[in-house]
Amino acid sequence: MGNIADIIERLPALFANQPSLVRRAARAEITILLEAGDQARRLMLDSGTLRVASADGPMDGWDVALRGAEDAFMDHWQTMPGPDAADIFGMRRHGRLVIEGNFLPLMRHLQVVKDILALPRSVS
Repeated sequence: MGNIADIIERLPALFANQPSLVRRAARAEITILLEAGDQARRLMLDSGTLRVASADGPMDGWDVALRGAEDAFMDHWQTMPGPDAADIFGMRRHGRLVIEGNFLPLMRHLQVVKDILALPRSVS
């Protein structure tokens, strides 16, 4: 499947190849800090466009942070993930993911966010 950084960097291309998801994300506006082990990136979704940016700067803002071990995300990206890796709330329930920040944009765009995070499953 590749290493975690490569998978995260491929998310915009995977997203762009899903016209129905792009259409559903047309009004979405959220920045997600995705920390998988020692890899941290910001996923910025704005008006149907997804970008990945570094999370190195001290002033880099985000709405919600999803923090977990690399293996939690790799399990999430399996073709058929188990109940402890099926979605962000299953991962949270089983102690594999920490979710923090502003829940309003997350809940407003929940299905779009979950669908974006599941995109690497289609190429595994």
